[in-house]
Amino acid sequence: MVQKYLKDWKVHVLCIILVVIAEFIGRIPFKFGMVSFTLLPMLYVLVFGIILAVTKAIKQDTMEMASPYIGISVMWLIAKIGADIGPNIEKVIKAGPALVLQEFGNLGTIFFALPVAVFIFSMGRQAIGASFSNSREGSLAIVGNMYGLNSPEGQGVMGAYITGTLFGTLFCGILASLLISTKLFHPFALGMAAGTGSSSMMAAALAPVVDAFPDMKDQISAYASTSQVLTSLDGLYMSIFIAIPVTNWLYKIFRGQERYEKKEAAKAKKKGKAYVKETTGGIREVVSEEALDSGKANKMSFKEIWFVRLKVLLFSGIFASIGNWIATYKAHVAATDPAKIPPIYNPLQVIPALILLLIVVVLGCLIDDLVKAKLKWDFLPTILYISLIAVIFSLPGLKIGSFELGKYFVQEVSKIGLLPLCTPILAYAGISIGKDLDGFKKQGIGIICTALMAFVGTYVGSAIIAQIVLKLTGAI
Repeated sequence: MVQKYLKDWKVHVLCIILVVIAEFIGRIPFKFGMVSFTLLPMLYVLVFGIILAVTKAIKQDTMEMASPYIGISVMWLIAKIGADIGPNIEKVIKAGPALVLQEFGNLGTIFFALPVAVFIFSMGRQAIGASFSNSREGSLAIVGNMYGLNSPEGQGVMGAYITGTLFGTLFCGILASLLISTKLFHPFALGMAAGTGSSSMMAAALAPVVDAFPDMKDQISAYASTSQVLTSLDGLYMSIFIAIPVTNWLYKIFRGQERYEKKEAAKAKKKGKAYVKETTGGIREVVSEEALDSGKANKMSFKEIWFVRLKVLLFSGIFASIGNWIATYKAHVAATDPAKIPPIYNPLQVIPALILLLIVVVLGCLIDDLVKAKLKWDFLPTILYISLIAVIFSLPGLKIGSFELGKYFVQEVSKIGLLPLCTPILAYAGISIGKDLDGFKKQGIGIICTALMAFVGTYVGSAIIAQIVLKLTGAI
């Protein structure tokens, strides 16, 4: 019985080993002149996976087993992101129309990046993962749940994420300097646009603006920080309901959907394979008839699905808590300001946080299962329900009798960091990455260029909308 349910034990053992090694290495900052970036543990586990695959240290069946676990472990990350939204709801309400509408500028990434990916590099659906956003942690979670990080879309978003980590800060700093020199944008608009990326990207894009307009430093910084909060709040929903559907729609137009389908079907026929359309209307993969029959024969029951789901959630949650312990310990030891020494949280101390997040995830999955079974709605991803429940749980005024549930939820969940939750996800991805290395190699330079164009689209698009709305509202 134990052997039946834990036949994948090697995957989980390898995952925790990679997590521990990566977290002990920790963040490594690099600075070479104008170039600066920080390598994070989640990137190391991907590199370790590539090394293990190249050296044939991981068997094919182990890679295959790890693939579905990526999407399950992603649910922790979505619950955490949702938990960070609730306490900041008031900031969205208080924000002016310029800050809210400026978020639509993030869609500029699609119109700048997708044509480059499709027309110049002839990319497949990797273009969707690399083009729909500026590919930070939230984007990994969204694509991981909707498509799987081992899918073509997953390859695209992971490639763009790595590109952003290595080149994002330098690129954003140069881009901001170029826009300043055009004198087309008010510094407030450029400050707001700077807040659409990660913290390091925001700092890089903000620095030249503040340097050029030192007398407006505080206002520019305030616009940037508020913009970043809003981006973290609405980015999930903007991606699910607008960015990804628009990217899929444009992809079909650019590729000439009917012509593309005929071409792929002809290729499949030559290889004696079956051509399968993706359920959302795009093209997912070409698989053999045998694989299709095997998939139908081995379809898991409701109980088996939930057993695997809970098992992977349990393991990945424990792994994340161990990674969080190591990360908080290293931050505690490295602190130099006695007044700002961060606390250390061991795995026992974050058990309440994990239980609360697990409740959110389980409720989200149950609602998703119910909606799909009763209403036959399969177009909304599980992460939507998970994030909405997390937002509700984290609302400041939420009470059960006299017990302030919202306050307690936020307080406990804050003990576990976002990045340690990402490391097990990327560890599972690293273990399974070997089977997709050929796809990465073929799309390498294309993904890099597409990601850089996505950064241009996000920053310029946000700056244009911010400039227009600030003028219309009389703010500038």
